[in-house]
Amino acid sequence: MEAIEHVAPALVGARVIHVFIAAFFYIFAVAKLIGPVNKACWFKRRAKYTFFNKRGILGEYINFGYPVCWQGCVVFLAIYGVIFGLGYWYVFMKAY
Repeated sequence: MEAIEHVAPALVGARVIHVFIAAFFYIFAVAKLIGPVNKACWFKRRAKYTFFNKRGILGEYINFGYPVCWQGCVVFLAIYGVIFGLGYWYVFMKAY
């Protein structure tokens, strides 16, 4: 396996962008699978919005908030664990 120092920065940047795009679709799929009712029960969303933290339609759909019960913590760990684990593997471990 080649060390990351010897890889072109454009290739590393492309992989990071791939991880961001895949993470968006993964979070969207998890939000779709959980559904709005369970999302409302398992997560608490921000109550007060200002100009600086307003989101668009897709941003509101994938906005979970913070977990308030154990099911929310499991979903939180599953989302971030998969994104960070696969992202780390794809950027640093998979051969270029």
